[in-house]
Amino acid sequence: MTRCLDSDAHPAEEIETEFLLTSCSSQQLDAGAMLADDRAYWGIETGLHLRLDVVAGEDRSRVRHPTSVLNLAMIRRAAVSVAVAWIKKCPNKRKATMSGFHDAMAAKQAKKAFSLVTACHPSWLPKS
Repeated sequence: MTRCLDSDAHPAEEIETEFLLTSCSSQQLDAGAMLADDRAYWGIETGLHLRLDVVAGEDRSRVRHPTSVLNLAMIRRAAVSVAVAWIKKCPNKRKATMSGFHDAMAAKQAKKAFSLVTACHPSWLPKS
């Protein structure tokens, strides 16, 4: 796959070649499907993994015990999930960030954060 990044601020300077490997035949996975899979991968990488690395400091963690690593990973992912749901429903788009979420939860000394994860039907979640 060849690509280049082009925008008004940063015009394309070079074409980049990326090699995508798969065990599927061309009948099972055509070029369009391979491109969709590649984009889906990077969507996950820049979505959840970036949040875990930057906001939750997952890469800096020095915890090595397997059970502790698993427990912390689950707590981090749950916290990011709650934050993303809060961000989507935040009426003030300037505060709809991970930092805004942390500030809003800290504003009431963690009572609000605790109520978010223990409420049966939190008002900020859509009715299912």
